[in-house]
Amino acid sequence: MPETIHAQQSKLSVTITEPEWAPLSPQDAGFKAKSIAQALRRAANKSRGPVKVITGGGGFQARRGDRAFRLGVLASFAACVVAPFLVASIYWGLIASKQYVTETKFALRAGEASSLDLLSGGAIGSQASRQMQDAQVLVNFIRSRGMVEALDKKIGLRAMFSRPGVDYFSSFDPDDPIEELEKYWKRRVDASIDLMSNIISVNVRAFTPSDSLAISQNIAELSERVVNELSTRSRRDALAQARTELTRAEAQLKNSTGAMRDARNAEGVLDAPAAAEAINKIINTLRLELSHTEEDLALHGDSESLDSPQARLLTARVQSLKSQIDDYSTQIASGGEKAAGSLAQRAGVLSRHQVELNLAQQRYALAVAAFENARVDLETQRAYLISFLRPTLAEKSLYPRRWIEWAIIVAPATIGWLALLAVAFLVRDHMAK
Repeated sequence: MPETIHAQQSKLSVTITEPEWAPLSPQDAGFKAKSIAQALRRAANKSRGPVKVITGGGGFQARRGDRAFRLGVLASFAACVVAPFLVASIYWGLIASKQYVTETKFALRAGEASSLDLLSGGAIGSQASRQMQDAQVLVNFIRSRGMVEALDKKIGLRAMFSRPGVDYFSSFDPDDPIEELEKYWKRRVDASIDLMSNIISVNVRAFTPSDSLAISQNIAELSERVVNELSTRSRRDALAQARTELTRAEAQLKNSTGAMRDARNAEGVLDAPAAAEAINKIINTLRLELSHTEEDLALHGDSESLDSPQARLLTARVQSLKSQIDDYSTQIASGGEKAAGSLAQRAGVLSRHQVELNLAQQRYALAVAAFENARVDLETQRAYLISFLRPTLAEKSLYPRRWIEWAIIVAPATIGWLALLAVAFLVRDHMAK
């Protein structure tokens, strides 16, 4: 019976049996030894040869788990490369809806400077600074919720972005809240500003050429309205302040006019300078008549002539004229107790009221002019949108950029799979040592 010896080392099992045949001759032994040596050389050359990367293994016996590793590599390739490739190809090639782009460019131009700006000075610098600030505010407003709400109310933005036939991933759900519409809007509009020239560029994407054109036109219209409303509050405040000042000036003028009327009634003189001038004319007339009368009286120079009736009459006439001249002179100006009723005293009272009345009239005139300027400034358009690239109807869809979008999905998936595969080979080779 053959005697069997089993040696267990690592995972190698060797069986040695005692031959049942007769000993070999030297020639046969040499031939078999030569055959065994050739077989060993072929096995050694095979073990030192290149090994397939995917299958692994080598040597006399393949490593255990190579089949599972090979299946894992194929499964990961299908999941990380083939599946994204098919999904991206089907979606971007067959399903993705066309999007049409309408571009518009415009610049802000300020209107004529108001009279208040011209009087305050620095109108040119203030206008340039205001234009820069207005342009930046306008770009932010185009992408803001205010623009979304205004467009949705005016042209139905939700309906435009949720038209039938638009694919699920590109369409907007009209039942979503305004916050979601604002996020969706930011993905469909691109607004930028050139800081050197203050030129604003707006690109709008929609699913039909007419929708993108309508949105662009309304953006320009609403933007111009917003720019003019930026300064409306300050101009309204200026108008309200001017109206308040006008009301005060009008009340002061009424009070001064009433005080002047009461003073004239109290003094009994409508116009003291005019009354004094009229009295002066009377005095001059009386003095002229007195001079003539005294000349006539001088003709009766002797005493006998002075006693004549005609001389006595002329003398009485002279005394009467002098008395009238003194009375009229006293009415104009006098000293002592008679000064209280003179025109000079009355003119002093009236002049104070007249000065107050003149100041009130001047203040009222200035208030009227300021109110009129504020009213005109409020009604004047302060800024204009000069559109040198007007929105036009798109003829060809520019979005989606299918090859770029496809590559954005497929290329990272392939690169990620290759990186994962390299890590797997490193781990396998490290564990095999």
